Amino acid sequence: MLKKKYIGTALACALALGAWSGSTLATPINVDGITWNSSSDFDLTIQSIDLRESSVSSVGNTLMGYGQIGSINGNKSFCASCDLTFTFQYTVSNINGNQVVFNNGSYEFYVAPAGSFSFGNPTSASGGTPWVTLAGHTAPGAGFSQPGQLGQLYATIDGTTSDPTVGSGGFGLVDVMGGDAAPWLNSNTISDGIGGWADFNLVSSFLTKPAKSCTSVSSDPTNLCHYPIEGNGSLTGTTAVPVPEPGTAGLLGLGLAFLGLFTWWRRKEAEKLS
Repeated sequence: MLKKKYIGTALACALALGAWSGSTLATPINVDGITWNSSSDFDLTIQSIDLRESSVSSVGNTLMGYGQIGSINGNKSFCASCDLTFTFQYTVSNINGNQVVFNNGSYEFYVAPAGSFSFGNPTSASGGTPWVTLAGHTAPGAGFSQPGQLGQLYATIDGTTSDPTVGSGGFGLVDVMGGDAAPWLNSNTISDGIGGWADFNLVSSFLTKPAKSCTSVSSDPTNLCHYPIEGNGSLTGTTAVPVPEPGTAGLLGLGLAFLGLFTWWRRKEAEKLS
């Protein structure tokens, strides 16, 4: 006869399975103090409120920028005790009239104590704990006229490339590469149109609006005057469900094995009595 302690172990492992399954789907999700509700109608939408970026004018120029996240899934109180900030950069790969294509994109997101980010201080955007790293995803740009030109970010400019005005905007795709939040954000749910999958759609709008104290563009990336362009942007995707750690997976497998053995024993006992 199967000993009671084995039956107890099987039931305990089954409970662990149920507890893990429930925890992976529970809301809100909390990663390093950043919380969001994956059951929200707006999941997953990450929007910036403050964004500044450098000016570009020719192929090979580096677009740099920084900013702060203002809401996640429409919730502005996603972290009561921290700021979620980011830095990014791309390289201009093609310019055709008012259309600009960028590649080599990367983003770094950071969690820092509340109030530590200053819109007028570029270095304050990278002074926290790394949260997630993103990279540009290469895909076709709908409506762009460059034959065979693939990019990671596509911008349509009103005004000039170096001096954009109201109506300028960009779009592209990005992938999750690493960081504490990566298991929750690496969903691979957005088709790139060429057989691959990305994690987020990116859209942005921007225009030239230098700080009043800036009379010229600085070449120093740590200086506010290096970033004469102001804008906003959003990332839209879907919250992912992380896979269990190897140790947890082993426990679940053991639990299922015990449950299978218990079922087999009960069937044999029933056959003896019949």
